[in-house]
Formats: sequence, C-alpha cells, structure tokens
Amino acid sequence: MRNKEDKILNFINKIKKNKKAFFTAAAFVLGVSLFVGFVYYRLQIIKDTASTKLSLAVNYVASGNMDQGLGVIDEIISKYSNTPAAYRAMLMKSNYFISQNKYDEAEQLLKTVINNAKPDTVKPLGYPGLILVYDNTNKIDKAIEVSNEFLTKYKTNYLAASVTENMARLYELSGNEQEAQN
Repeated sequence: MRNKEDKILNFINKIKKNKKAFFTAAAFVLGVSLFVGFVYYRLQIIKDTASTKLSLAVNYVASGNMDQGLGVIDEIISKYSNTPAAYRAMLMKSNYFISQNKYDEAEQLLKTVINNAKPDTVKPLGYPGLILVYDNTNKIDKAIEVSNEFLTKYKTNYLAASVTENMARLYELSGNEQEAQN
C-alpha cells in the first residue's frame, strides 16, 4: 500500500515542479475534447435536421403538394448533401423525374446514389430505378449490365429476386431466350 502512495506523491511532486507544462497539456487535451464534441454534436444536428425536412417533404408529396415537396427535397439535396436523408431525397426526386419521363435527370441522381450514398445500405435502392431508366429508354443492354452489377454486389439483398425476375424479361426483350431461361 505504501508503494502506491509513494508513486502518487511522486507524481504530484512532478506536477508541482512542472505546473506550467502540466496545465498546458491538460488545457490542450480539454480543448481538443471540447472541439471534437462540438463538431460531433453539429454533425448530428445536421443529420437530424435533414431527416426532419425529408419527413416534411414526404408529407407534402403525400398530401398532393408536389411543388412544396420538391422544393424541400431540393433544399435537402443542396444544403445537406452528404447526409443519408440527402441520398433518400435523391431517390425520391429520381422517382419524380421517371414519372415525368425526364430520364437523363433521373439517371444522374441514381448514379450519384449508387456511387456515393451513405450509409451503404442506401446504395442498392438506386439500382432498380436506374434499371427502369435504361429499360424505358430502350437501353436494354445497359439495363442488363446494371442488373448484373446489382446481383454481383448484393446477392442477398431483398431486391435481388425482383431484379432477377426483371432481368429475365430484359433478356427476352434483347432476344436472348437462353439467358432469360437461366
């Protein structure tokens, strides 16, 4: 027990001799900790705000206020670009573009989702839309290529069955009956 007390007293004496260095180091550690905590808190606030705004956009669209909903979606995409809500907003906007036959705009958004979405669980959600874009623009070979890419990356995803079924239809459209049966 005496040995521990000696070590503690020795440590305290070292601090007394080097007060300036000790308090400088302690203040630095405290400052860095506060800065990291502040940045983390701000990032969480940004994510929460983006999610709340996405919920608002969904409510606008569901109640028939498409213009207001799209306005909020555009705000989310521009102001909160690297949040999960922004990528979900891109999916929503791409669905709107597809319904309006604006396939080039939808393709751009869907490729952004597929390549950059955070978290990674959002990325697979962009593939069916991109396949649909290529299907609707008669780019059947690209649709098949994207389908294969999806099935290679996300074999166990819940969308795999419908992508596989759709791919068989795409093979039939391309005239490749043999692949359609596989």
